[in-house]
Amino acid sequence: MTANRLGSGVVAHETDPVDPGSLRAVMRGFATGVTVVATADEDRTFAAVVNSFTSVSLAPPLILVCLKTGSRTCAAIERRGFFSVCVLADDHQRHSERLARSQPAVDDEAFEFAHGLPVIRDAPAGLLCRVDSTLVKGDHVIVIGCVVATKLAERDPLLFYNGQYRVLPGQGVADAGSTASAK
Repeated sequence: MTANRLGSGVVAHETDPVDPGSLRAVMRGFATGVTVVATADEDRTFAAVVNSFTSVSLAPPLILVCLKTGSRTCAAIERRGFFSVCVLADDHQRHSERLARSQPAVDDEAFEFAHGLPVIRDAPAGLLCRVDSTLVKGDHVIVIGCVVATKLAERDPLLFYNGQYRVLPGQGVADAGSTASAK
């Protein structure tokens, strides 16, 4: 079939999926927060930068994150059974860029520990979660977490939109030269 584009005669029963590039282009138009999902396993900290994060239910308190299948962070979370999710602040872009490229060091300055789990220092919001369930879909694992603790602080979040880090209106573009991928 031809390209599946809105307004070009595509009907609801189309069966051929769009190509990954088309989906990526559309998803770049969705502004998200930037989070770090982390756990500790055998005296090592594992972390991933994630923008696929949302609440699922308030009662019971459930959230979900999507992690790349086969990633070290995903494997460590499945082994440990607990993880943290920290929303990054507008001045945490350097943490996002670094953690998107590599795993944290044992004594990484970005982290402190809460109840045995690594959390980002000075994060505007954070959750500690127990793994409720996992589901492999495509090239990612959907991890459902039951929230066992929360933290909230009055700080502005880091945002990601159209391949760039952003901050809330009135504050401009975070380090306009950067186009790192938050995933």
